[in-house]
Amino acid sequence: MLDSQHVLYDVTADGQEDAIRKVVAVAASTGRIGDANAVVQAVLDREQEGTTGFGKGIAIPHGKSNAVKEPTLLFARLANPVDWNSLDGAPVDTLFVILVPADAAGEHLKILSKLARKLMHEDFVQQIKTIASADALVQYVNAELQ
Repeated sequence: MLDSQHVLYDVTADGQEDAIRKVVAVAASTGRIGDANAVVQAVLDREQEGTTGFGKGIAIPHGKSNAVKEPTLLFARLANPVDWNSLDGAPVDTLFVILVPADAAGEHLKILSKLARKLMHEDFVQQIKTIASADALVQYVNAELQ
């Protein structure tokens, strides 16, 4: 589900849109999406429907677009927290970004629900916020989301 080329550490972002743009750019660079601007807009449009700021400093921005070639999960740890209008009011420093093709709503909801369930567990949150190696993070997250 998650692979090391989609794990970003110390991302500097001026705000929510900048963070989303930087993460989506990585998906574009690995060939997972075609039109990065269309995908960013899909994620921002979804954000307008309601915040994806989950709480505990974590957000799960997501979007569906014809520009997405295959379901993709990305992880980013921000260098400095940004305001995300989160449910608990806290700024966000950790992102899971879910990008899926427009016709893959089922896959999108499956990934989102697995992540949301795991994020309820303090040990999972602690691990994703502290694991320093991309490979170790990928191994941990993929095992937990099975």
